[in-house]
Amino acid sequence: MFHRLLPVLLACTTSLSAAQSIYSWKDANGQVHYSDMPPADAKTRTIRQAPLAPAATQNNGRPVITESFAEKEQAFRRRRAEAAEAEDKARKDKAEDERKQKECADLRRYLAGVTGGQRMGRYNDAGEVIMMDDDERAAEAEHTRATLERNCK
Repeated sequence: MFHRLLPVLLACTTSLSAAQSIYSWKDANGQVHYSDMPPADAKTRTIRQAPLAPAATQNNGRPVITESFAEKEQAFRRRRAEAAEAEDKARKDKAEDERKQKECADLRRYLAGVTGGQRMGRYNDAGEVIMMDDDERAAEAEHTRATLERNCK
C-alpha cells in the first residue's frame, strides 16, 4: 500500500514546490544556501519566480476565457479595416462638402450677374447666342434663388 501512495505524495509535493519562488544567498562563511523563504538580513538572489496569480474567475467561479492569438489578430484587422473605412468616409464627405461649397459660390455669382442688370445671353441648338430679355432674366433669377434655397443652406 505504501508503494502505491508514495508516487501520489511525491507528485503532490512536486507540484506545490513548483509554484513557489526559490532564493539563493551566501552566509558569513561563504556557503551558498537555497530556500523558498529569503532571510531578512542577507542579500538574496531569486532563482525561480513564483507564477503569477491564477486566471481571473467570473462571479460563479468559472474561469474567464482569454482570446487566442488568432482571435486577437482578427480583432486587430477588423479595427484597422473599420478605421480605414472611417477615414475613407471622412475624406469623401470632405470632398463632397468642398464640391457643394464651390457649386453654391458659382450659383451666387450667377445670381449676382442675372440680377445685376447686365446683358446676358444663351446659346441655342445651332450654337448662336440669343440675348435674354428682362422677363427671361427674372425667371432665371427666381430659378437660381430657389436652387440656392434648396441646396445651399
